[in-house]
Amino acid sequence: MPGLQKCGWMNGKISFMLLILLPKKVAAGNVTERKELRNNLQCKTFRWYLETIYPESQMPLDYYHLGEIRNEVTNKCLDTYNRKSGENVAVSHCHGMGGNQNFFQVFAYTKRKQIMSDDNCLDASSYRGPVKLVRCHGMGGNQQWEYDDQDKTIQHVNSGKCLDKPDPKDPTLPVLRDCDGRMSQIWIMKGKFKWQVS
Repeated sequence: MPGLQKCGWMNGKISFMLLILLPKKVAAGNVTERKELRNNLQCKTFRWYLETIYPESQMPLDYYHLGEIRNEVTNKCLDTYNRKSGENVAVSHCHGMGGNQNFFQVFAYTKRKQIMSDDNCLDASSYRGPVKLVRCHGMGGNQQWEYDDQDKTIQHVNSGKCLDKPDPKDPTLPVLRDCDGRMSQIWIMKGKFKWQVS
């Protein structure tokens, strides 16, 4: 497509990636000229690109939360540790420091009720767990989660169980337990990123 490279998407994926990968408090500079160029070239939005050109993308178009997910009791965050599909999700000290390490703790809670990181979603095929990272399939089921904004619990829809802090025998692996209101089932979705595909 002519002009596609010139257009860029300063309000789309580019700025999203900059938010995640650059250290905090770095000034982006004046982008007025780039925005004017985008308008003059009648560039399409990043949403248009994802829906029309690259519909198989796993980029979340609509979400409720984007950022870290922190357990209230342990003060640790969900973390992918850059693991691949089929491996367990983990918890670790919340980085909150930007850069690549922060990217492993960025999760989107989507309007499809998925909790995703990159193209993997939290998935539990058993009511006991483990909770794994599995390539998002968009069909709900094992990958559907309900976040209760009032009591801050994350409930696995298929099993009815709640995400809970890890057992002492394996302090890095979050588990599924009966939803009973215990403090260890409180997860704070702290959104540091204000980004929606437009």
